[in-house]
Amino acid sequence: MQRLSEINQIEIAPHFILSEFACPCCQQVMLHPQLLKKLSELRKMLQRPVYITSGYRCINYNRQVGGAQNSYHLIGLAADIRVIGLSILDLLDYVEMLNFTGIGLYEQKNFLHLDIRPTKPARWRE
Repeated sequence: MQRLSEINQIEIAPHFILSEFACPCCQQVMLHPQLLKKLSELRKMLQRPVYITSGYRCINYNRQVGGAQNSYHLIGLAADIRVIGLSILDLLDYVEMLNFTGIGLYEQKNFLHLDIRPTKPARWRE
């Protein structure tokens, strides 16, 4: 029987495979198609790799990393990203053009949180 980590190697969009969005704890994945579409648009716009540092999180893993209790990572609506060779502030300009509903800037940790929350837009810095 194949393990989830092997099954998750399927390409789900140009430049993205399912395992990039998998929970490191259990290898399960939940990913909203609209989030994948926006990340693919970002990749196309930048013409360079977009690295998913955190995609779907199960409840246990979300607790372990100190995620919010109602995190959009828990339901496949969020991803944390990095782009090598592009500053976080420059990357922020690009993601703003794509109208992600939630954008969190984590300068010290060098990543952006992006989500497609169904509620009003949210922006924050840490």
